[in-house]
Amino acid sequence: MNVELISGSHSVGETNLHLQLTPAYRKDIFRDDAVRILTRDYLLSAARRHKFEITAIGFGNEHTHLFVANWKNFSVAKLAQLLKGFSSRMMRKLHRELFSEDLWGKKFWSAGYFYRTVGAVNSATVKKYVAESQDYGYKGSELTKQR
Repeated sequence: MNVELISGSHSVGETNLHLQLTPAYRKDIFRDDAVRILTRDYLLSAARRHKFEITAIGFGNEHTHLFVANWKNFSVAKLAQLLKGFSSRMMRKLHRELFSEDLWGKKFWSAGYFYRTVGAVNSATVKKYVAESQDYGYKGSELTKQR
């Protein structure tokens, strides 16, 4: 996997996230093409507004999966809030008639979400590098000389 590292004024790295969002009451509102397309567009718009990227997006009838990249300035919770808040507000304000039979009140998304950070290197490789590649390393609470 070719990963583009992002640079800040004092940092270089990557931030990738798999995020899964579910509509309120796990209703299958994304079976409708218009709801799916509009929701996608608002999610992408929220990402642009806050200067991070959604590099892949997929929908099931009752959920969406996002691959979010370059989000280093936000916590996962804030990222989910930005995406869900903007898309929910716009969908309810401008397109409520498309899903009003399934969702009511101020709800569009369920309260929760699934997330997993994703990188070009797996966690076992990073743990091994951190513990064994320097002159001294810790495995658990034991300090060992590596070289």
